[in-house]
Amino acid sequence: MNEEASVMPICQTEFEMVEPEQINSALSSLTRECFVDGMAAYKPKEACFSIDAGENDITAIYDEEDKSIKFICRYQRQLNYYDNQLSAFAAKHGVFLKRDSNRNMAVNNDRHIL
Repeated sequence: MNEEASVMPICQTEFEMVEPEQINSALSSLTRECFVDGMAAYKPKEACFSIDAGENDITAIYDEEDKSIKFICRYQRQLNYYDNQLSAFAAKHGVFLKRDSNRNMAVNNDRHIL
């Protein structure tokens, strides 16, 4: 199995101070504006949200404890692209950001942090 496909890196950018009732609206706006015009975010699994029309190149995970949205992407080579998209969206819409340039975590395909 291709290692790159089995481990998904976590983006350096995360959205902070997101209340549970804001998740669908925020992620659907992000989906329509940055990834798939006319589509809304949806939750195919309990722990994650699809925000790129099921391509699964980028996925959002809501952290209830931190009230933050973290993003994982399929391929390491796409991290900068998605971090730039997330930062631009946040700046345009006044979303609070946290950027962790030291983040070395990744998740496996079952969405478990490694």
